Amino acid sequence: MIERKILIGLITSTEFCQKIKDIWDLQLIESTTAKRLASWIWEYYAKYGKAPGKEIETIYYSKIKGGKLAADVAEEIEQEILPGLSKEYENNSFNLEYLLSETEKYFNERHLTIHKENIESLLAAGQVEEAEKMAKEFKPLGTSTGKLDEFILTANQIRNKGKEHSTVLMKPWLKEGQTTIIYGTFGSGKSLLAISVAYVLGVRNYEDKKCDIVEWQVKHPTGCLYIDGELGEQEMEERIKQFEWLGKQPPEYKLRILSVPEYQLATEDSFYLSDRENQRKIIQWLKDHPTYKLVILDSASTLFGLLEENSNSEWNNKISPFLRDLRALSVACILLHHAGKDGKKGLRGASAMGAMAHNIFKLTNHEGKVIEEGKAWFVLDKDKQRASGYSFKKFALQYTQDLNKTETHWKKTGIDLNN
Repeated sequence: MIERKILIGLITSTEFCQKIKDIWDLQLIESTTAKRLASWIWEYYAKYGKAPGKEIETIYYSKIKGGKLAADVAEEIEQEILPGLSKEYENNSFNLEYLLSETEKYFNERHLTIHKENIESLLAAGQVEEAEKMAKEFKPLGTSTGKLDEFILTANQIRNKGKEHSTVLMKPWLKEGQTTIIYGTFGSGKSLLAISVAYVLGVRNYEDKKCDIVEWQVKHPTGCLYIDGELGEQEMEERIKQFEWLGKQPPEYKLRILSVPEYQLATEDSFYLSDRENQRKIIQWLKDHPTYKLVILDSASTLFGLLEENSNSEWNNKISPFLRDLRALSVACILLHHAGKDGKKGLRGASAMGAMAHNIFKLTNHEGKVIEEGKAWFVLDKDKQRASGYSFKKFALQYTQDLNKTETHWKKTGIDLNN
């Protein structure tokens, strides 16, 4: 009875399919016929991303036509199962949450039963050590988020997923799903540049020339989640306010800030993005807010708690998993990092950093900058840019405030004082 209800859920409800896919295993279904029908449903779902509904009958007849069913099985499905399923589909009003609960309970029972039967079979055959090993290796359902074979695909299968090419958010370098590292010495203006980019990407009238950062032009607006490990809420608010003269941001693109210093003080939770659970929380937030296609991480060392920046294992274990999640979600990432101690040794850290990045931009103080004045004036150059149809041009940018100190503006300058 429960397997029939599960089939009804799979046929009629895309949401049901979505919510059980992580615990789905065809071997948990006991009925051979139900297994066959379920396999057809998941084939359809994998291709079209939705439950088949009444198309289940079309699927059945295509299987018949293809000669893939034994006569007795085809007769059972056509005469005893499909008519009943169609009738239940017409009158379906099942409680989704209840069915999800019952399905999970049933799958856990089947999972335990199958595991127990396998152990008993080994014991009956005198394979005691193998039985003990199997007993120790038991894992409850849901401890794995997916099956590897579902992601080993042919080129045609990848094409059939229908994923669109990465959208250019800001020409000529910022694309969905790509990672960009911007690095420089302390106080050179990395955060100010990052906030500028985040703000113009969310402006309603982003095509206005005033929103261009030299030759960087917004092509598709997006919301930005700025994860701050250094400045704190008050300073972030003050800096963002300085750019509000550029125009309003609609609610779906409004710049959002997660200030780790504030969160840590309020919760007494030592928040580090190296914690996989914290990474999953950010990914879930992005899934819940699909108009946010940019994350800015300020900075690598403070947010991930790197103990040894020159260690590839530190980078690979603490940062790379999160960057891969963002890439799979088609969310761009700008990662702010620090240069070597004297500012001339390039990007500080392990070689693995460069391997993950699509772009690496170097920010150095302009020779005309007066450190005591605290103003940002820098030259931006590239260490790396993966070919994408656009080229990055080196430029110098100076940030200044208006007379009332209520607005911060930028302007392009010569790269050195002689230009």
